[in-house]
Amino acid sequence: MRGLPAFPYQLLAICGIFLTNVINYIIASYGSRSWDVNTGWRWMLGLGAIPAAAFLLSMVRAPESPRSSFKPAEPKRDSRCSSTSSAPNRHAFALTTYASVKLETEMSHEFHDLFRPGLRKALVIGALIKA
Repeated sequence: MRGLPAFPYQLLAICGIFLTNVINYIIASYGSRSWDVNTGWRWMLGLGAIPAAAFLLSMVRAPESPRSSFKPAEPKRDSRCSSTSSAPNRHAFALTTYASVKLETEMSHEFHDLFRPGLRKALVIGALIKA
């Protein structure tokens, strides 16, 4: 049940990418090479921006996730956001979610935390990897 809300989002994202590639292929085959270089890329970019703008506008009305209602300063906030059936389960869910949000907030405060001894080696390796 946790992955069910993410499935339509992923499906629409992949369908959008596929549709954009099909439309870009049609645009590229419409004119000559010089038309593609001078004008065609503008059409490709512009038509690809239309669904992105529609998505951005639709996100304004998107509801907040249940997890976003937990603020580190509010540990006793009501646990109505849980889909579990009994009150003890909802309370346990609320406490674990609150603890998770608090830990993430504490760990993401400082940029220099990236250079801690446990992360320094992974950071250097990740920065030096060449594609």
